[in-house]
Amino acid sequence: MRRRRADTLNIVRQLDAFPKVSQDYQKPTARGGTFSLISLSLIIILVISEFIYYTSSHYVFRYTVDTDMDSQLLITLDLTLAMPCQYLGADIVDLAGESQSLATHMKMEPALFELSDYGNMIFKAKQEILSRFSKSRSLNDFLVVDNYKSLKIPNEPPPKTEATSCRIHGSMFTKKVAGNLHVTMGRSVPHPQGHAHLNVFVPPHLVNFSHRIDHFSFGPLVPGAINPLDATLKSTVDKNHVFQYFLRVVPTKFNTYQHSMSTSQYSVTEHNRTINHGQGSHGMPGVFFKFDMSSMMVLINEERKPFWQFLVRLSGIIGGIFATSGMLHTLFGSFTDGVLCKLLRQEKKKDSGTLNDSVDETVSNRNVS
Repeated sequence: MRRRRADTLNIVRQLDAFPKVSQDYQKPTARGGTFSLISLSLIIILVISEFIYYTSSHYVFRYTVDTDMDSQLLITLDLTLAMPCQYLGADIVDLAGESQSLATHMKMEPALFELSDYGNMIFKAKQEILSRFSKSRSLNDFLVVDNYKSLKIPNEPPPKTEATSCRIHGSMFTKKVAGNLHVTMGRSVPHPQGHAHLNVFVPPHLVNFSHRIDHFSFGPLVPGAINPLDATLKSTVDKNHVFQYFLRVVPTKFNTYQHSMSTSQYSVTEHNRTINHGQGSHGMPGVFFKFDMSSMMVLINEERKPFWQFLVRLSGIIGGIFATSGMLHTLFGSFTDGVLCKLLRQEKKKDSGTLNDSVDETVSNRNVS
């Protein structure tokens, strides 16, 4: 058994092709120590940075066809209009003509249109964040602001005086098809030919569809998600004004190391105008959100680099620095040795010339004597 083990060790020793130099033939130098310290420092720095890069994650975006048509769409809204609630009607009408009243699923309660100083500060902070990211918005900005979820406008206390505004807030489910969420004058009434609102007399000085959108989203709430209509403020002095928002809803599924859920993103195009039947501008004053569902779905996965790739990059860093430092040490040594040898030769030549001159001077002095 011992003989077999010795034979195995001999075979392994014969296969060892790495060069080895005895310590007796190695001479430590200051130059070699300097290169060793520099190489070791670079290795430590790059290994730490590589480890940080390996532990950090990134988002991978993929696209597929949305085949889930049987599920329902969750709508979350927080809207304040500068009109009393008793004169308003809020509904969702889908593509099939079916309507749902927001009053049965959400809260419609009197409120003040003006925010408090603290609430106004939070509102402006959200506006600044949204304006900054709206200029270069992409799918990578889906979970872009970590502290955006902390910017929540506080609930204002009930007004002590008579409120002239109406706040509509809450969540509700609707069919996952195109639809129209609108707020206009008059309560909705059933109609065999479609959707209609009962005309009511509203004092002219109370007709005002200026509105503030604190939050508007589709799907479950995602911490830090940016919704384009959040912190939107629109004002008008014309009672026959209509505000229209055209939304494109994109179903989104994302899987991270902390969350896994399905929600929806949306893009928006807005348009507002004053109704003037004499000039051919028809319609009904109010606030309209017309949304359409995209046939594509976005899949967002949080991923990290594989461990084998981390080992390969780590080996490349260590081996590359050792090889490069060895080449630089050799080149620098050859250069310095060549320069030093040249200087020594010039110094020796100069010394020998001075010695010959002194000898000739001595011989000439003797001849004269």
